[in-house]
Amino acid sequence: MNIIENLQYAVVGKFSYEWPALEELRTLIPKQCGTKGDCQVGYLRNRHILIRFNLLEDFVNIMSKGVYYFNDKEGYNYQMRSLIYDAKFKVAEETTQAMAWISFPNLLPTFFVKEVLFSLASTVGKPLQLDMATINKTKPSCARVKVQVNLLENLPTQVIMEIADDDKGELRKEVVKIKYNFLPK
Repeated sequence: MNIIENLQYAVVGKFSYEWPALEELRTLIPKQCGTKGDCQVGYLRNRHILIRFNLLEDFVNIMSKGVYYFNDKEGYNYQMRSLIYDAKFKVAEETTQAMAWISFPNLLPTFFVKEVLFSLASTVGKPLQLDMATINKTKPSCARVKVQVNLLENLPTQVIMEIADDDKGELRKEVVKIKYNFLPK
């Protein structure tokens, strides 16, 4: 349903006090957030707007920064927090979904393939992107992945990876440690 309704990259903007007119927000958000693709902005509920992005990159970028300040044409400043939208979102409750960077320290460079890293990261939450050092392979001692996590879940500190030994045709198990960087409270 989220894909059909174009909600897979949806963000809820929660304003602390007041907010600019909706028409002005439709101009301010793409401009001041630096979005690359299209975004639709609509009124959701009291102090909340729904922002639908069509690019994963825009969704990740707006969710990576928790608070935005929008300046309207009259010079007023409005604070907006970005929250991840999901089907369980309730206006009266804080969301349990958040973005976090996770690292796999001491992972062999052999496993710096996006599919492998996303598979490992999926034990924590929904993997979204690799950091530039991992993509460019400039820090081969540690791979980092940005993940959408549920803060109410028990987050694992390690994952067991099964590796096929080509010479013997056997599987060996390797424990991969997970380190959480910038995990919201």
